[in-house]
Amino acid sequence: MQIIALVGPSGTGKSHRATGIAHQLEAQAIIDDGLLIQGNRILAGSSAKRQPTRIGAIKSALFLEEDKVNEIKKAISDLAPAKILILGTSKEMAEKIASRLGLPTPSKYLSIEDVASEKEIRKAKYIRS
Repeated sequence: MQIIALVGPSGTGKSHRATGIAHQLEAQAIIDDGLLIQGNRILAGSSAKRQPTRIGAIKSALFLEEDKVNEIKKAISDLAPAKILILGTSKEMAEKIASRLGLPTPSKYLSIEDVASEKEIRKAKYIRS
Protein backbone atom coordinates (compact mmCIF):
# COMPACT_ATOMS: atom_id res chain seq x y z
CA MET A 1 0.00 0.00 0.00
CA GLN A 2 1.32 3.44 -0.93
CA ILE A 3 0.71 6.43 1.31
CA ILE A 4 0.84 9.97 -0.10
CA ALA A 5 0.59 13.04 2.13
CA LEU A 6 -0.83 16.46 1.29
CA VAL A 7 0.46 18.96 3.82
CA GLY A 8 -0.11 22.62 4.55
CA PRO A 9 -1.35 24.97 7.25
CA SER A 10 -4.91 24.76 8.53
CA GLY A 11 -7.43 26.60 6.42
CA THR A 12 -5.45 26.54 3.16
CA GLY A 13 -7.89 24.37 1.18
CA LYS A 14 -6.46 20.85 1.59
CA SER A 15 -9.84 19.26 2.32
CA HIS A 16 -11.48 21.19 -0.51
CA ARG A 17 -8.95 19.85 -3.03
CA ALA A 18 -8.52 16.34 -1.59
CA THR A 19 -11.03 14.47 -3.76
CA GLY A 20 -9.59 15.87 -7.01
CA ILE A 21 -6.01 15.20 -5.93
CA ALA A 22 -6.88 11.67 -4.81
CA HIS A 23 -8.47 11.06 -8.22
CA GLN A 24 -5.39 12.37 -10.06
CA LEU A 25 -3.09 10.22 -7.93
CA GLU A 26 -5.41 7.19 -8.22
CA ALA A 27 -5.73 7.03 -4.42
CA GLN A 28 -8.77 5.02 -3.40
CA ALA A 29 -9.14 6.64 0.04
CA ILE A 30 -8.47 9.86 1.92
CA ILE A 31 -7.70 10.31 5.61
CA ASP A 32 -8.67 13.81 6.68
CA ASP A 33 -9.39 15.27 10.12
CA GLY A 34 -10.33 11.97 11.77
CA LEU A 35 -12.24 10.54 8.82
CA LEU A 36 -11.65 7.80 6.25
CA ILE A 37 -13.25 8.94 3.00
CA GLN A 38 -13.79 7.21 -0.32
CA GLY A 39 -14.98 9.53 -3.07
CA ASN A 40 -17.64 11.67 -1.41
CA ARG A 41 -18.56 9.04 1.20
CA ILE A 42 -17.36 8.85 4.80
CA LEU A 43 -16.47 5.23 5.53
CA ALA A 44 -15.37 5.57 9.16
CA GLY A 45 -14.26 7.96 11.89
CA SER A 46 -15.54 11.19 13.33
CA SER A 47 -14.74 14.67 12.11
CA ALA A 48 -12.29 16.75 14.10
CA LYS A 49 -14.13 19.81 12.79
CA ARG A 50 -17.24 18.77 14.73
CA GLN A 51 -15.49 18.39 18.08
CA PRO A 52 -16.61 20.93 20.70
CA THR A 53 -13.08 21.63 21.98
CA ARG A 54 -9.68 22.19 20.43
CA ILE A 55 -8.28 19.26 22.45
CA GLY A 56 -11.05 17.03 21.14
CA ALA A 57 -10.31 18.13 17.59
CA ILE A 58 -6.61 17.32 18.00
CA LYS A 59 -7.39 13.91 19.51
CA SER A 60 -9.72 13.14 16.63
CA ALA A 61 -7.40 14.38 13.86
CA LEU A 62 -4.41 12.46 15.26
CA PHE A 63 -6.42 9.31 16.05
CA LEU A 64 -5.49 9.33 19.73
CA GLU A 65 -8.56 7.36 20.80
CA GLU A 66 -8.07 3.60 20.45
CA ASP A 67 -11.67 2.85 19.46
CA LYS A 68 -11.41 5.30 16.53
CA VAL A 69 -8.06 3.79 15.50
CA ASN A 70 -9.62 0.32 15.43
CA GLU A 71 -12.64 1.57 13.48
CA ILE A 72 -10.44 3.16 10.81
CA LYS A 73 -8.06 0.16 10.65
CA LYS A 74 -10.99 -2.20 10.06
CA ALA A 75 -12.45 0.03 7.36
CA ILE A 76 -9.05 0.26 5.63
CA SER A 77 -8.67 -3.52 5.83
CA ASP A 78 -12.15 -4.01 4.33
CA LEU A 79 -11.47 -1.48 1.55
CA ALA A 80 -7.92 -2.76 0.83
CA PRO A 81 -6.83 0.37 -1.06
CA ALA A 82 -3.62 0.39 -3.09
CA LYS A 83 -3.10 4.10 -2.31
CA ILE A 84 -4.25 6.41 0.48
CA LEU A 85 -3.96 10.20 0.61
CA ILE A 86 -3.38 11.56 4.13
CA LEU A 87 -4.00 15.25 4.81
CA GLY A 88 -2.05 16.99 7.54
CA THR A 89 -0.68 20.33 8.63
CA SER A 90 2.91 19.02 8.41
CA LYS A 91 4.98 16.03 7.33
CA GLU A 92 5.29 15.11 11.00
CA MET A 93 1.52 15.09 11.43
CA ALA A 94 1.01 12.91 8.34
CA GLU A 95 3.67 10.51 9.62
CA LYS A 96 2.06 10.39 13.06
CA ILE A 97 -1.35 9.62 11.55
CA ALA A 98 0.14 6.86 9.38
CA SER A 99 1.93 5.39 12.38
CA ARG A 100 -1.17 5.49 14.62
CA LEU A 101 -3.15 3.66 11.94
CA GLY A 102 -0.43 1.06 11.29
CA LEU A 103 0.17 2.35 7.77
CA PRO A 104 3.51 2.76 5.99
CA THR A 105 5.27 6.11 6.23
CA PRO A 106 4.24 8.36 3.33
CA SER A 107 6.41 7.74 0.27
CA LYS A 108 5.48 11.06 -1.33
CA TYR A 109 4.70 14.49 0.10
CA LEU A 110 2.78 17.22 -1.68
CA SER A 111 2.56 20.72 -0.30
CA ILE A 112 -0.66 22.70 -0.70
CA GLU A 113 1.50 25.20 -2.63
CA ASP A 114 2.15 22.44 -5.20
CA VAL A 115 -1.56 22.15 -6.01
CA ALA A 116 -3.02 25.60 -5.29
CA SER A 117 -1.99 29.10 -6.27
CA GLU A 118 -1.12 31.73 -3.68
CA LYS A 119 -4.38 33.50 -4.55
CA GLU A 120 -6.42 30.30 -4.01
CA ILE A 121 -4.72 29.69 -0.66
CA ARG A 122 -5.41 33.29 0.45
CA LYS A 123 -9.06 32.89 -0.57
CA ALA A 124 -9.35 29.60 1.39
CA LYS A 125 -7.85 31.24 4.49
CA TYR A 126 -10.25 34.18 4.16
CA ILE A 127 -13.28 31.89 3.82
CA ARG A 128 -12.11 29.76 6.76
CA SER A 129 -11.76 32.81 9.02
